[in-house]
Amino acid sequence: MKNKILLLAICTLLSNHILGQSIVQKRAKSLGIGTNLSYFDNYWNANKTTKIEKHFGDFANWTETNKRKARLTEIANAGMTHVRVPVCFGAWASIKEPYRWDFAENIPMVDSVIAWALQRNLKVLIDLHHTEFDGSIPNAATTKRLVWLWSEIANRYKNLDPEKVFFELRNEPHDIPAETWRLQAQELINTVRKIAPNHTLVVGAEDWNGLDALVKMKPFDDKNIIYTFHFYDPFIFTHQGATWAGDGLSDLRGITFPATGTVTIPEKAVGKWVEKSIKNYVNDGTSEALINRLKKIKQWSVDNKVPIFCGEFGSYNKVSDKDSRCRHAQIIFRTLGSLEIPASWWEWDGGFKMLDNSNTLIPCMKEAIAEYKTK
Repeated sequence: MKNKILLLAICTLLSNHILGQSIVQKRAKSLGIGTNLSYFDNYWNANKTTKIEKHFGDFANWTETNKRKARLTEIANAGMTHVRVPVCFGAWASIKEPYRWDFAENIPMVDSVIAWALQRNLKVLIDLHHTEFDGSIPNAATTKRLVWLWSEIANRYKNLDPEKVFFELRNEPHDIPAETWRLQAQELINTVRKIAPNHTLVVGAEDWNGLDALVKMKPFDDKNIIYTFHFYDPFIFTHQGATWAGDGLSDLRGITFPATGTVTIPEKAVGKWVEKSIKNYVNDGTSEALINRLKKIKQWSVDNKVPIFCGEFGSYNKVSDKDSRCRHAQIIFRTLGSLEIPASWWEWDGGFKMLDNSNTLIPCMKEAIAEYKTK
């Protein structure tokens, strides 16, 4: 009798393992192409005079939230099949123990956006974003605090359909050793699994969800995980004009895609990594370079038999010319599709948007989206 029970247990474990693999692969593929709907990540819109005292918690409101209903309709009409919803849940919770919600009244805003997305047949990735804020608030991203946040988030959304709602454990961990992040990620996985055993988790590597960091990463034992990476190559093209991403980028202008001619090196970039990137742009700013980079992460996925997801890609629209942005988007959409990598453009209606000044999808961006075709 004991042997029969043991055999049954082994068969069950093997069945669950195979089922888990097939489920996660199926769910990953079902994501297809989508976009990030930013707003709940914008902690910097908090009242500047009380941002430390209120740990950025007063940045959201219903007026702006309600505008997302129309945005979600636009996203669905554009042929997208999912939406990634970045949320700075940490801004609404206390920094010190015992943890509690200081701005619990804001969480129903997120509930509404998720419901609106599901009503439009969009799958939803709930992404815990900016856990560390801007680094000015100590202990905001400790493992203990993130475990508490995920216990609350998972309990709140555990009854949503796991075929349609995914949990992304932490956006862009950075300035943290790989092993430290791995230990934290494992704690978060364990926490969510006790509450939501059937939901697919989305986990990336350290170094801002970097592709190269993920290639070095060993998958976790949990078989219901999609591994995410962000792809902003070539960075000096996608972030030219950005004030937050490195010395010299804010003054950078005139970088086209693909690379043509020479680029003037801003004074602030001299001696910094941006200067080196500018000099290498003739090699990095090509379609071939982008394709090879994406093939690299696809090979890691195949070798490890795990699904991957490009959680962010796009280009800042402040100074980049429209045609270059569209050419860049086109080659990435096409390559992601041919490699069967689901992906989410950053972002629908912010600084990286695909829309023109009248909030209409730019025709050449619409053509770029159409390039995403899987087998």
